[in-house]
Amino acid sequence: MLTQDEENYLAKIDPTRKVSISAFDPRAKETGDLIVKRIKDKLPDARVLFMGATALGIAGQNDIDIYVLSESSKFGEHLPILEKLFGKPKNIHETFIEWSFTEKGYPVELYLTEPPDRQIKVYDILKSNKELLKEYEELKLKFNGKSFIDYQRAKYMFYNKILET
Repeated sequence: MLTQDEENYLAKIDPTRKVSISAFDPRAKETGDLIVKRIKDKLPDARVLFMGATALGIAGQNDIDIYVLSESSKFGEHLPILEKLFGKPKNIHETFIEWSFTEKGYPVELYLTEPPDRQIKVYDILKSNKELLKEYEELKLKFNGKSFIDYQRAKYMFYNKILET
């Protein structure tokens, strides 16, 4: 069973989009770590999370997912600093602001967001459980070249399964 937010996201995905899964690239992780350092240098009190397959060191899209956590009422304090570092955001929403750019050839999704508790729990579970991490990586590899919607749905189902245990 998927959450309504998950269903809503799936409905927005281009049905012709395919997913491309590659072996883990340590340079992608190094690039993500450097972006986190740049943010922490300018926002030393901010909680910055580098999550996703690249941060976990497993096969994936070799993209970089970074979250700067903040209550939405304080977005205005962080936004000018993040704009100096990364330019104008791609989108501004009520509970998050997003940037999308390329760094050293790697796609980066950066979010100034309220804490995504569910995503943080999934990441922490995978980081601490090598068997589940291996199962997750195998799931990702199985979808290489296939529908992005099916891939994302399978990931959501996997997340929901591990959150129930």
